[in-house]
Amino acid sequence: MGGGKSTILEGLQRRGVVCVPEPAREILAEQRAIDADGVPERNPMLFTQLMLSRAVQRHLDLQDHPGPVVFDRGVPDMVGYAGIFGLDPGAFLRAAALYRCRPLVFFFPGWSEIYTNDSERKIDFRGASEFGDRVKGIYQQLGYQTLEVPRVSVEDRVEFIVNRLG
Repeated sequence: MGGGKSTILEGLQRRGVVCVPEPAREILAEQRAIDADGVPERNPMLFTQLMLSRAVQRHLDLQDHPGPVVFDRGVPDMVGYAGIFGLDPGAFLRAAALYRCRPLVFFFPGWSEIYTNDSERKIDFRGASEFGDRVKGIYQQLGYQTLEVPRVSVEDRVEFIVNRLG
């Protein structure tokens, strides 16, 4: 969190790469629109399960896509969310083991100069950076290779990723 992923994903999409947005913002918007309980302040377990379900469904929808697909948040990220809320990670870890993606994961370290809060992202930079580091560790524990995206211009970051997608 706080590493500039959203902007880079927009750049990748302009280059023709299929990009999948993170499920959290969508779930929050949907649940708040209908005044439902699937938001972290009401029911963190339900919120996290909804995100996991959405992440799994997207994985299944795109697993046979012939070209590269870049997920803002993959199934293993949901293990990190379970940790934030102090939930039993068992089902999340099982899902992460079952729904694997390509072995290379791009990691965006926290970048305080570009980090911003908004109506949905209320966590401070330190917390966001710690969450990002936790998620990176989860991917590594699951056997993925994490590759840090350098802190350079948006265009150079997009090019860095495109060159490694193959």
